[in-house]
Amino acid sequence: MAVLISANYFFAASFSDHSAYALFKINPATPVTIFKKSALPSSISAMTLGMSIKLAKNWIASQKRQQLLEKEKLETELKFLKSQFNPHFLFNTINSIFVLIHKNPEMASESLVKFSSLLRYQLYECNSTYIPLKNELAYIESFIELENLRQNDNFDLELKLPKLLEDTPIIAPFVLIPFIENAFKHLSEDAAQKKWIALHVSVEKEQLYFELSNSANFEIQHHMPEGISYSGLGLKNVKRRLHLVYKDAHSVIIKKSKDTYTVKLQLTLAKEVMEPLKKISV
Repeated sequence: MAVLISANYFFAASFSDHSAYALFKINPATPVTIFKKSALPSSISAMTLGMSIKLAKNWIASQKRQQLLEKEKLETELKFLKSQFNPHFLFNTINSIFVLIHKNPEMASESLVKFSSLLRYQLYECNSTYIPLKNELAYIESFIELENLRQNDNFDLELKLPKLLEDTPIIAPFVLIPFIENAFKHLSEDAAQKKWIALHVSVEKEQLYFELSNSANFEIQHHMPEGISYSGLGLKNVKRRLHLVYKDAHSVIIKKSKDTYTVKLQLTLAKEVMEPLKKISV
């Protein structure tokens, strides 16, 4: 490029009555001076500018590609966590109905009706990233009624849920129910021991306050049917989903004592449906 620029000096001078050195005031009057002082610096400047633009375009394209990969990764992880929750829910509920079949067939039949309505909600109404909070609370109420059917008279339930209007906030589906499942799981299997669960949910502006306490006996090993084990998958999943969807908009405090288990959750809700993963950051 520098050689071509140097030759262009002489080509331009051929159209005038002066030499290239006189026309462009080059001193000393040699081709090397034109090459070193004019052509080469111009070539280097042009190449540097071009390379800078090219590198900047490559960097921007790389960043966009990286953001797209991160978004796809998070979407895949959220779908995976949600798919894991469904079998976990099925296991807990079917196991409860299995117990009722032998104890009270009529109650087991009623449980199956409630179970079918829960599955309908789960399969057809919760395919979005966010759903109305009032729908989620209605699901929780039905789920607790189902679990309550298999409890004996030695069980107390305190349930306080807010009554929401049509303009309800939205929430990611199934981020509350695993804590409730866990509460029923921790109830003592000793029929003579007093058991209780207290659930308080309130909404103030865009803040959701969820407080769940239950009696527990961690010294007694909970027995499952042979070949089935429980590894706390539901809580692990919901904590991960909370981190992905509500990274800086939630707080969870879990307290565990000898005979009490308490969960306090605070969420910042929204009133408008957002694009999936828009509020997710790594």
